Amino acid sequence: MPIPHLAARLDTGPTVPSRQGAPAAVRVRPAVPADAAWLAEVSRASFAPRLRDYLTSAQPGIDRFWQVVITHPASFPGRCFLVAEAADGDRLGFAELTLTERDRAHLSYVCVVEAARGRGVARHLLRAYLDRSPDVRTVQLDVFADNAPARALYDRLGFAVEATSTWWVADLALDGIAPGDDVRLDGLHAARAWLDTYGFAEFTVAADAGRVRLGRPSARVLRCFDPATLRQPALLAAVRQEFPEVDRVLVMTPGDDAPPSAVGELRAVNRSLRMSTAEIRTRLEHA
Repeated sequence: MPIPHLAARLDTGPTVPSRQGAPAAVRVRPAVPADAAWLAEVSRASFAPRLRDYLTSAQPGIDRFWQVVITHPASFPGRCFLVAEAADGDRLGFAELTLTERDRAHLSYVCVVEAARGRGVARHLLRAYLDRSPDVRTVQLDVFADNAPARALYDRLGFAVEATSTWWVADLALDGIAPGDDVRLDGLHAARAWLDTYGFAEFTVAADAGRVRLGRPSARVLRCFDPATLRQPALLAAVRQEFPEVDRVLVMTPGDDAPPSAVGELRAVNRSLRMSTAEIRTRLEHA
């Protein structure tokens, strides 16, 4: 089953306690399975509570999923977790990157614990990744538009905005809508197993009009990858019949204009920026 990634990349660290007075030296190592619970704690703490329902990495089972990723790297080619720590082993932050092309990587997360901020931990993590990936010349990322500390770092590293996206959410208004009798949920058993194990899932809905990809970033939220799905209330009513706990729908679209919706009034809950740089090696050398 594909993994339902969401645009949720942060650079500022969470308010997670770390021992004060740790040595200034920072070293970077690959994550090990025993780090998974800590990675999940750091990741969840880095997101505002109002957004956690829309993020797979903020779900209670993400530690189990990341443990699988770290334990079986051959099943997740190109995906890399790095952990920064002080000389005494105190963990300071982590980064997750994925090789998307031979010379291009996507930065999913770089999080630094509060007590370690201002020590260049994020730069240490990025340098370590590039040292391990000599062919990478371009790095791409998504960052929340209101994340000023992260954007300041990315500006210093030469990142430029390529596109913007708005996250739209609606409370599902399906009263009186009959579920479509031509709708079939493919992979339903697997989706339920993923939800029970990891807290998120993805599945496909087949109907006479075609196939629709949907996600469950959390128990109560349904993600529509195609905004046109918001104009198919009978299809979504059939999905809700199988998942009655779902009460909201999420869609992400380019720019600032809300897409048409026949299933509830949309409200903007977040805005993200797609950024990239081909200068990161040079900028890090002078950082």
